[in-house]
Amino acid sequence: MNRHILTGILFFLCICCLGTVHHVEAAVCPTSSSYAIINYNHQRLHRTVGDTGSMSLAFGLSGPVGIKISPAGIVNAGNNTLNRTIDLVHITSKCDCLADTAESRVTVTVTGTCANGILNMQLHEVYPDSSALVTCTCDDGGGQYTQLYQGYTLSLNLKMDYVNGNTITQPYTCPDCSGTYSYRLQFTNEPPPSDALPLVPLAPLLYLLLR
Repeated sequence: MNRHILTGILFFLCICCLGTVHHVEAAVCPTSSSYAIINYNHQRLHRTVGDTGSMSLAFGLSGPVGIKISPAGIVNAGNNTLNRTIDLVHITSKCDCLADTAESRVTVTVTGTCANGILNMQLHEVYPDSSALVTCTCDDGGGQYTQLYQGYTLSLNLKMDYVNGNTITQPYTCPDCSGTYSYRLQFTNEPPPSDALPLVPLAPLLYLLLR
């Protein structure tokens, strides 16, 4: 076979293959209403060491938030609360203090649009007050006290390709902290129920504190 003809055929086949792969991976926004879940899985550890001892705080946030995507935009659909946990360990020269796990429900409001296969979402998160009982073992016997965690609100933008299973995972970048925050997009046929169970954390938060 003529070498130039063979080269042309191979070039054509390569272009076709590339076009096919691109077609499979390309994200396309829905033309009618569709449902999906944003699965949260966040873990953050704060650890501070000073002259009087050390304190470690582990924060976890997990669960599914349902959304509806349509040409008119993105809104909440179904479950919109997450499970938040806080664990605390406080160690001084005289006491070792360990808190019960503080649990609370975080409310998430989602708005946004889908364009060119990309979800451009605004997430508004409301974190309520929470508290936990802390038990201390000290040289003089120890005791208990209630640790309060003040609530707050947080607003952020999240962009994701409209592809089932697409996951965004990034490290936390803050003073004296480590961990990751993760969002995973999952297509569904209907909104998730309001009592949807949260995801299982990547690792026990108390283990992150004590390792």
